[in-house]
Amino acid sequence: MLQHASVTAVVLFLVMMLSSLMPSVSVSARPVSVYPGAPATASSASDITLHQLEVAFAGNCQNKTVGEAMSCADALPYINAAMNKYNLQTRGQRAAYIATMAYEGAYLKYDHNLVTHSQGTRSILPASSLWLFVDANKDVQEHWPKYPKGVNNDTIVDVLIKNHLDFEPGAWWTVSGPGVCAQYSMQLSGTMESFVNWEQGCINGGNTTVEARWAVYTTVFASIW
Repeated sequence: MLQHASVTAVVLFLVMMLSSLMPSVSVSARPVSVYPGAPATASSASDITLHQLEVAFAGNCQNKTVGEAMSCADALPYINAAMNKYNLQTRGQRAAYIATMAYEGAYLKYDHNLVTHSQGTRSILPASSLWLFVDANKDVQEHWPKYPKGVNNDTIVDVLIKNHLDFEPGAWWTVSGPGVCAQYSMQLSGTMESFVNWEQGCINGGNTTVEARWAVYTTVFASIW
């Protein structure tokens, strides 16, 4: 009986000692996104908040991240990381990038065009535009060991998505696409003229959808600062 009591006492002592060595965990700690591969980047003055993104999406945030759909909370670190990486400095540039994703991808519901599989990423860009993005960014090319070998129109979108780069092509195109993109992106403001110049001169979204795209842009522009 005494022997059993002594063993119990030793066990309790060891449990208490181990407990004292374990780091304490705050139950009020801020939850971290569980989406795989979420970028850990330093914050900057251009970062938008979750509240701003939710207002910009006007109640259209996806309820949860499942399949291709992505919640605003899970998307936020990718959006900020892409804007910082590709130097989207102005309010107009950031609004144009976010508005394009909202319009083209149904507010982060899709990562592919529903008809043409090779057209996609969060801004739903055609394969030819994705080629230009990859060709301009050597760090992205590393995902093809023998670049440009192995890159083709049918799979380029899937490689980018698999490596969690689906938020980057749209950010790059917003300010660095060929031709007049850089010029028109610097002029983006709250005016329809500045938006139409960028829309038609840079990403060429199409004359028939300008009004719908402009409506999304104005909502996003008014929601971020």
